[in-house]
Amino acid sequence: MNTSSAAARPRASIAASVAVGVASFVAVHLSLISPGLSQTAAPVPPTSAVAEKIAKLTVKSRSRELPSEKALRVRNALKHGDLATARQITADVLASSRLQSWRFYPFSDFINGVANAKDPALEERLDAWVAQNGNDAIPLLVRAQFYHDMGWIKRGTRFVGQVQPDHMEAYVGYMRKASRDIDAAIRLDDSNPHSFYLKLRILRGLGTMQDVRSVFEAAVARHPNYYPAYDVVLTMLQPKWGGTIEAMYAFVDHYAGPAGEHSPLKLLYVSLYRNLLGSASTACSSSGGDRQNKAECVASAMQDIVTPELRRNVVAALQLYDHSDKYQFGLALESILSDMFGTGGGEAYSSSILQLAASAMHSNTQLKRDDPGHNDYMVDKMVSHSWYLKGFYDNALTKSQDALNAIELTTFPSEEEKALAVAGIYQQFARIYDKLHQYADTAAYQEAAIGVAGKTSQEFYVCYAYYRLKDYDNALRACDKTIEDEPGNLKARYWRGQIHRDLGHLDAQLTDLTLVAESEDSFRARSAIDISMIHFNRKDVARALEALNRYTYLYDPELSGKSNAAVGYNNRCYAYMELGELKKALDDCTASLKYGNLPDAYRKQEQLIKRLGARGTSL
Repeated sequence: MNTSSAAARPRASIAASVAVGVASFVAVHLSLISPGLSQTAAPVPPTSAVAEKIAKLTVKSRSRELPSEKALRVRNALKHGDLATARQITADVLASSRLQSWRFYPFSDFINGVANAKDPALEERLDAWVAQNGNDAIPLLVRAQFYHDMGWIKRGTRFVGQVQPDHMEAYVGYMRKASRDIDAAIRLDDSNPHSFYLKLRILRGLGTMQDVRSVFEAAVARHPNYYPAYDVVLTMLQPKWGGTIEAMYAFVDHYAGPAGEHSPLKLLYVSLYRNLLGSASTACSSSGGDRQNKAECVASAMQDIVTPELRRNVVAALQLYDHSDKYQFGLALESILSDMFGTGGGEAYSSSILQLAASAMHSNTQLKRDDPGHNDYMVDKMVSHSWYLKGFYDNALTKSQDALNAIELTTFPSEEEKALAVAGIYQQFARIYDKLHQYADTAAYQEAAIGVAGKTSQEFYVCYAYYRLKDYDNALRACDKTIEDEPGNLKARYWRGQIHRDLGHLDAQLTDLTLVAESEDSFRARSAIDISMIHFNRKDVARALEALNRYTYLYDPELSGKSNAAVGYNNRCYAYMELGELKKALDDCTASLKYGNLPDAYRKQEQLIKRLGARGTSL
């Protein structure tokens, strides 16, 4: 029997939409369709279609630099060895920063942009900066932030037991270096509250609760009104970090309970509710893959751990809207609600808090209001986000437009903060249009977000959207730009790999995909599968098998998803079959069918059983 027939071929994975962070794949016959392309792709509009859409968006010029733009200037200065300029810009931003109700602005935003952990080459420049200015807290702080961020890039967001050992070792190494630097920075200058916040975040992955307590007490003694320090410790008191539900309640009662009626610390009650929901979701993670089962498990857990008193305190805390800076309150609440909406099984609870928040903010969550123009823009934005997560994308578009309209009626502290608000909505539009497969709009809104406020956190959407439009020249240009800005941007590298494949540049594709496959990124499984396909298509079955055996996470559905495990086992079954290792092939095809229903696996399994049976008879 010819095992090289179309029915026995390995399978590739495609993404119908970008679906960032979700490793779910659709397997297709290579003989029917090229991996990564849809059979029902929409007609490709001309490149000018994107430009025309951008032109229709409001992209006003600004008279002042954003924190992200200043951060980019620092990075460029460091790359060119201009340490004096890097130091001067950083010092100026620090001097202009103020401790506000729930943040230290603009320094906290700025330092995250400077550290830019997605650029590993920055480490050498930072070493030179620290070496030249050993008694200066600023370069030590920047390098500490870099080490912290790079550590988490290496580690990823999975539980410790699910992280590859060498990545975990790298994470610990970076955190230890970050800890040494931030300790030195604080000794030199303890007037910067962000330094204490960063130290606490470093300890989240490295220290003991006693270490955390000691640093926290020093932080609040020096900066008693610095809310992020309280919030990060509350998060670390979750059971998954070694804390307890009782410890979370005690912490909030101790610090928020006696605080003044309109103290920003009262928002800790809402944050406590968020952390309880996260703890319930984590505890229910083994309730099975069924979404309804998890929601029921979370509901049962929340019934047990949320007290009536906490519910009353949450309602009271939301009244801070009328007694504080409304813009800052909205930002703080958006962070909490975004986390809640991202909590598996917690949809009912996040929607409930959003409804309470809307009422407190004199807004409502209706799709079509009788009195448009009176909502807080942040409420409209979060309502849009909730519709997006539920898959009602047209409704999400409607509420995003409402949010844009509300921004025009909102008073902002500065023009740059209004620009950031507009750019945030533009990014939301980009995500929604991706789900609607309107890729010209996806590219236009993401380009506009970058143009309005330098919002580059999802810059790879531009590259991806042009790729889906089959405009490979602009797609490659956009990917190259993203990677130039952030060399470690793995999403951009994955999509650039797909562009290289379609252009026939297979060695370049292999280079990009290898970086992704060897990371903890959510795209690593599809990259590993695609790497095997490169070798299969080159008729190099041995190299394909080597790749499939290298990326062992493919065979763990908890790490890669059931559909990827099915494809991984199926492809390895084919490789073993081609190489004559029939028993191993049968085991893998059987394992593939445990996680999916690939017709290829059924056919190969049948063939293998017959061949092994015939072999046994001949013996």
